[in-house]
Amino acid sequence: MRPGERTDEAGVALVTVLMIVAAMSAVGVLLSSAVLASTERAKTLDAATQAGWFVAGSAEFGERLVGDLVGATEGRLHAGMPRLEEPLEFPIEAGMITLRGHDASNCFNVNALGAPTPAGRTGTDALQDYAELVRLADIDGIDERAVAATLSDWIDADQSPELGGAEDSFYRSEKPAYRTSGQPLQNLSELRAVRGYSPSVLAALEPLVCAMPSRVPQVININTLTEAQAPLLSLAMSGALRVEAARDVIFQRPPGGWESLEVFAAEPAIAEIAPDLRRMDMLSVASSHIGVDAAIEYRGIRRSVALLYAIEANGRARLLRLERRG
Repeated sequence: MRPGERTDEAGVALVTVLMIVAAMSAVGVLLSSAVLASTERAKTLDAATQAGWFVAGSAEFGERLVGDLVGATEGRLHAGMPRLEEPLEFPIEAGMITLRGHDASNCFNVNALGAPTPAGRTGTDALQDYAELVRLADIDGIDERAVAATLSDWIDADQSPELGGAEDSFYRSEKPAYRTSGQPLQNLSELRAVRGYSPSVLAALEPLVCAMPSRVPQVININTLTEAQAPLLSLAMSGALRVEAARDVIFQRPPGGWESLEVFAAEPAIAEIAPDLRRMDMLSVASSHIGVDAAIEYRGIRRSVALLYAIEANGRARLLRLERRG
């Protein structure tokens, strides 16, 4: 063997070893990255699962908030009272649950449009009231009777359209074709599928309407009404109280609200309205429903949920709906 050959073989062996080491290092890095990515995914999935449990548990936190609100006032909520519309934080391990309660009584329950009368047809009073509320909302370029009719047809179980309404025969001509629901709305977002409910219409009606689990009309708490909800008060006065005047009445509401409907009826703007035009059965100084918006933050995961509670006669809160929003 020549002297140079041993050196060449040693060089080849060294290069081979270095290549093997490099390959093993690359494999090691890939394995480490895969293990790290798998670990991070597992942590994220675990955090998401735990956040989901906190979403379910938020109903109990919401019940505590509603219990505090109702217990302090016997359901007689009023604007500006402590804990109403104020964020309430509950620390949890590696996160926070934030609740914000609001009066959910002050709205027109659109599902009342589908309530059958003894004759089997949609409740005419609810239909007329809703059309009047849409008119009072003062939405440009809208036929309030047609908008009311199309929603009534969407909810009711028959295929006989109201005047200006729309049943399956109309929606089947759309692309893509679809049909009416034939049942109460579960969420106001369903209105986007109803004829005549453009984004501008939905935005104008958002503070005035709701979709309750029952078909019973809502009773309004005059002590938590906002100025944006003035059309509801105008409706309760059969339109004899103009929306602008209703806003003034709400703006001038005494601190803590009116003690009773009789005290409210003595307000000059209300007292001058003929008694037969005052639909006092639509009004109250107590709340029937309270909504709670819950935000859950846990290990970088964020979830939001909307809770709806009914206030029962014994003052207890009963959860009606838990709706995840993110």
